[in-house]
Amino acid sequence: MPAADLIPKIGPYDLFAIKWGYQPIAGATSADAEKKTLDEWARQQDQTPWLRFSTSNSAGSDPGELTEAVGDADAVQATTLGLKNLERVSAMLLSATVRPGEPYDDLQLAYTRLLGQWVLEMNHVSAIVGGFDSQQKYGGQRGVVFTPIAKVRQVAAVQFLSGHAFRTPAFLVNPEILRRIEPAGALDRLRTAQQRVLGSLLSSARVLRLVEREAIDGTGAYAPTDFLADVRRGVWTELAGSAPVRIDAFRRNLQRAYVETLAERVNGRQAASDDARALFRQELRLLGAQLDAAVARGGDGVTRAHLADARALVQRALDPSVQAAAPTGGPRPASDTVDESDDFGDGVNHLPTDVVCWPDYAIR
Repeated sequence: MPAADLIPKIGPYDLFAIKWGYQPIAGATSADAEKKTLDEWARQQDQTPWLRFSTSNSAGSDPGELTEAVGDADAVQATTLGLKNLERVSAMLLSATVRPGEPYDDLQLAYTRLLGQWVLEMNHVSAIVGGFDSQQKYGGQRGVVFTPIAKVRQVAAVQFLSGHAFRTPAFLVNPEILRRIEPAGALDRLRTAQQRVLGSLLSSARVLRLVEREAIDGTGAYAPTDFLADVRRGVWTELAGSAPVRIDAFRRNLQRAYVETLAERVNGRQAASDDARALFRQELRLLGAQLDAAVARGGDGVTRAHLADARALVQRALDPSVQAAAPTGGPRPASDTVDESDDFGDGVNHLPTDVVCWPDYAIR
């Protein structure tokens, strides 16, 4: 391999950072003398978005600051292409990792990392909801530091997640792969992956940002009630209409994860506060009413049992005695940097997310 191929590729932001930190400024003999030139360099960000990196006090609200999504102008389009690549990789796993006489360790590792990458890319989209496009600015510069992402983009992001994150990805459920690495576990593995996306999307910090934006921007904002209703419809699609309901095992797992996530937001050790808690509780009540109406429409025994069980879980989450007994850890933080790394809403970062440098994205 030529030596040049071993040199890491340097992107435009890297070159800009090197220039800022190390290029001599002719004639400047003090820090104050350098300031005019440094300001001119910094202002290149105004016309060149990919030179922007992070913004002070963004508190995880800018989707363009996520790992592998720095400055990404359209996370939905990027993730659409990313999913196509993941499907291509999935089709290559067996031929790329299986060797005669060798165990399937490489296959298992590659599959768990593939699933982890799927979560990462889905969370690039979830970050759009309640998000802001930001740019570091100082006094004398035009415009604001934080610009709300348009309502239409947020709605499109939830629609994308409903069609991809909340529908079972067939390419991740290949028995030719799964039955070479374990006798069982695919259901739990995919549930963990989907619950991570739900945990990010339904973070208290995100809902509170939506509440504030509606208070400031009125009808131009994506109302938190509309957002939560859109998510509920995406997860519980089978409850719509009047036809008999049949829900497969993967979707049942997703729906249980949804109820558990909301229950944790209401009753968990670090339950949501203020309007976020009220909105999560209202979603449980609305879902409970839908389940009451749907239980009799269960088209098979397992679905009927699932609907009845989900209704019982909702009732328990809304039970005042359960709420009174739940330990409290104070209000949840207003930063997704902390909140969204708490994948299951219990104050523990079980699995690494975008806020960790070089994390292991494997789902085990």
